[in-house]
Amino acid sequence: MKKIFISAILFLTASFIFSQSLTGYEIAKKCDESNNPESASYSATLTLIDKNGKSRKREVLIRSKDFGEVEKSIIVFTSPKDAEGMGYLSFDYKEKEDGTKAPSDSWLYIPALGKSKRISGSEKQGSFMGTDFTYDDMGDRGLNEDNYELLGEEIVDGYNCYKLNVKNKNKKEKIQRRLTYISKDNFVIVKCELYDRQDKLQRVLTCSEITLQNGYWTAKKMLMKNVQTNHSTLLEMKDIIYDKEVDDGLFTVLSLERGYIK
Repeated sequence: MKKIFISAILFLTASFIFSQSLTGYEIAKKCDESNNPESASYSATLTLIDKNGKSRKREVLIRSKDFGEVEKSIIVFTSPKDAEGMGYLSFDYKEKEDGTKAPSDSWLYIPALGKSKRISGSEKQGSFMGTDFTYDDMGDRGLNEDNYELLGEEIVDGYNCYKLNVKNKNKKEKIQRRLTYISKDNFVIVKCELYDRQDKLQRVLTCSEITLQNGYWTAKKMLMKNVQTNHSTLLEMKDIIYDKEVDDGLFTVLSLERGYIK
C-alpha cells in the first residue's frame, strides 16, 4: 500500500545541482517503484481528532497483493462496535507503457445495508469512512497523471529531502497541486502539502517512524491534517508482514461481504 504522500529551509542553489542528476519525474518514479512488496498484511489504528482535540479510535485489518497488472487491497474495520464489519475493496490498475491508466475499481460494504456499494467518479475524492484521507488517497496514482518540477532540497523532520511541485493534469479534480518532500536516502515520502482548486492549502500529510521493515522502508505513522477544518486523522500501522502468501480469494466482493478477513 503505497500510496499515496513538507516545509522548512529552501536551499536556493539545490535546483541547479539536482537538474544535473535527477529530474522531478525521475525522483517521483523512484519513489513510486521503491519499497513495493508482493504482498502486505497488517493491522492499524485510525485516530480521528476533531478541532476541539476530542478523539475517536477505529481498528482495521489490511491486506494487499500485487497481481501483476493490478494491485488489490482490502480493508476491514474490527472496532468500535458500530463500525465492525465495514469494509473497502479496491483494484488499482498499473500504468501502461503508453502512460495510460485505467480508473481503479472499488467497493464499500456497510453491514446495515446488506450489500456492497461501488465507489466511482467524484465519490473517490470524498472522505474515506469519515477520516481526513480520501478514497483516492487509499489508492495508487499513475505517474503520468501529473507534471513534476524539482524545486530544490529541504530538511524536513531531520530528513534531507527532494522538494517536488506536483501539478495535476486533470483540472476537474479537487486537489490540483501537491508539494511533496521525498527522502534522498530511501525515496520515502516524508511530507506532502495538498492544495485545492483555488491553490489554497487544504491538507498536510506527515509521515514518521520511518523504519526498515523486513527489507522495506515503511512509515509506520501517517498524520493527515485538514488545515481548513482543523480536523486530523492519525494512521498507525502494526503487526506488519511483507511478502507472505495471501489468499487470492480474499480480494473479492463476496469476501468483503462475508467478513472472511478476521
